Amino acid sequence: MSAEFIHTHMNSSSRSEIATVPHILMVTHVLPYPPAAGNEIRIYKMLKWFQQKGYRVTLVLKPLGEIEVTSECIVGIGDMVENIYVFDNRSTSLWFGLPGNHGPRPVDTDINDPKLREIQDGFCPPWFVEEVAAIVSSLKPDVVIAQYIFMSRILMLPECGNALRFIDAHDLFCRKQATVEQYGIKNYGLSLSDEEERQLLMRSDTVLAIQRTELEEIMKLVPERKALLASFDIETHVTDSACVVPGQVLIIASSNEFNIRGTQDFLDYTWPLVREGNPIARLRVVGRVCCGVYSDDPTVDLLGFIENLDSEYEQAAVVVNPCRVGTGLKIKTIEALAWGKAHVAWPSAADGLRELGDVPAIIATNVVTFADGILYLISDSPKREALQEDAHRFISEHFGASIVYADLAREIESIAFCDTKEVRIE
Repeated sequence: MSAEFIHTHMNSSSRSEIATVPHILMVTHVLPYPPAAGNEIRIYKMLKWFQQKGYRVTLVLKPLGEIEVTSECIVGIGDMVENIYVFDNRSTSLWFGLPGNHGPRPVDTDINDPKLREIQDGFCPPWFVEEVAAIVSSLKPDVVIAQYIFMSRILMLPECGNALRFIDAHDLFCRKQATVEQYGIKNYGLSLSDEEERQLLMRSDTVLAIQRTELEEIMKLVPERKALLASFDIETHVTDSACVVPGQVLIIASSNEFNIRGTQDFLDYTWPLVREGNPIARLRVVGRVCCGVYSDDPTVDLLGFIENLDSEYEQAAVVVNPCRVGTGLKIKTIEALAWGKAHVAWPSAADGLRELGDVPAIIATNVVTFADGILYLISDSPKREALQEDAHRFISEHFGASIVYADLAREIESIAFCDTKEVRIE
């Protein structure tokens, strides 16, 4: 085994109990703690649900580039998993130095595409594939989950042949270019063609989609594979209306480029209209997005990352999502609705939601209607309160854990509790 840092946490279950519990190995470049960005929150909540189900979980972390896995991250998820394997920039693979070993085995034997090879080398290089192979060989998990298609190399390992193989898609990268072009981005580095996405998805047995429209797209791309909907679980929060600060508007966002552009546009074009229409309006911007935006407006507070957001949500009269584009599910919109907050957003925020019914939010189509929506909710308490009630109802009906993970639980337990597992030969 290489020089990765390993954290092991074993519970007090007996050996016979452990043998009957599904064992899941998840491999990801996303650090799920502290959960701030949408993908971090999704993975964190999935791990928490696995824990609540009593599943055994091994987590393999390999962040991109020079990012290091902090002790805070390991401690934050330590109680939810049995093993944590860390491969960050402090790790050194020993595969090239072992006597008689000439390096990792070939990868991408199923795909001859230089572009895909280059992208995957950043997420899942050959030496890391070998490390995962050793872990899988030792632990023999029932289920292997690759977070995002760019970790799918691990699913091609013979060592994974007896496991049920999942790709948690998060996004459809073959739809990315069309969305980012709305921001004038002509060449998004992770954009794929339909065929490129299909080739990577074919490495799985089952693909997890985060929202219904993308589930249907995945079923068309890879009809040979099973596709399941596993969106995002969240509980509703009931707050005291007395805590609301009149005129207080809230943005919570991570530092991806779409959030930064959307938030800066909001600060430059939408917020001045809100201020003009209501002099008591105040804006609080929370999250790592603050590192990439600027405002000298005295009514704007750029607060940066805050671990506990409860008081921010409690005090907000209106929560807005300023991001104009994107794929997947808009988790910050779902969070706002779960807090029972009146919400204003662009049409993309309703992607994956409008298929479920009327979205309890004001959906704006331009800067003026966005500002008007905020002003309307700030000044009209009955309308705001009605939206809040609808928001709680919407979340309860569609985003409870038992609903979100029902299909995933059936799929995991169908193989984990089966006496005989078929090995698929590619």
